[in-house]
Amino acid sequence: MSTRVMAGEGQALLARWRDAGRRRRSEVRAWQSARTLEDVAVLTDQWLRGLLLFHPNGHRGGPDPETLPLADVLAAANGVGILTNQSQPGELAAFHGRPWRQRAFVTAFVADPSLARALCARAAGAGLVVRVYRPGSRIDENGKRDAVDVTVWGSRVNTGVGDWVPPRAVRRILPGCDRQAVREVAAAWQVTLIDPEWGRNTVLWPLLSRFTDASRPDAPSCRANRPVVPGHLSRFKNGPVHF
Repeated sequence: MSTRVMAGEGQALLARWRDAGRRRRSEVRAWQSARTLEDVAVLTDQWLRGLLLFHPNGHRGGPDPETLPLADVLAAANGVGILTNQSQPGELAAFHGRPWRQRAFVTAFVADPSLARALCARAAGAGLVVRVYRPGSRIDENGKRDAVDVTVWGSRVNTGVGDWVPPRAVRRILPGCDRQAVREVAAAWQVTLIDPEWGRNTVLWPLLSRFTDASRPDAPSCRANRPVVPGHLSRFKNGPVHF
């Protein structure tokens, strides 16, 4: 390979590295500029759809492979003000000769009490396990405060969700974000929806999709209350980041 060709490849690599650096700095600034839960939800929507690569919670390059099949429905939820935090699909598999079981679930923060109540009522009506905490409450609406097992390997419980998330944990979820946004997320309703049946994906995700479709600003019942995207985040609402 000639020296000229090697130099050209080196310059192209350097240009891509610089472009990636500029994009990351632009995305970091976007998260730092978020001031409300809705702002954070707008950015999470974009991250789930691949229009942002950076997430302050240590996720670089987009969602995990397990999350990709759920990305559209999770993005839609964020688009109507349901700030999703954790999720997983249902799964029945084997790992190192032992059964691996997962329950489908999603956890979220919701600033609008009416939206939180409506979502939880719809989920409970469909037979899902619901954990919902009012702002400042450490006990959910049904008097529960314990986590629900959602991932089991053999007889070992790997993951439980549905317990109350304290403000210090919210700060760890959104490191580097503006304090005002973190405070608003910490002061929101905390909602966890869990499918009680191991391995099933045919109840929670279709329900969440239908609910968000009905809650969109362009849905007939919502047109009168169309939210306005804050000006400092408008460029992230419907398109990729430009730097």
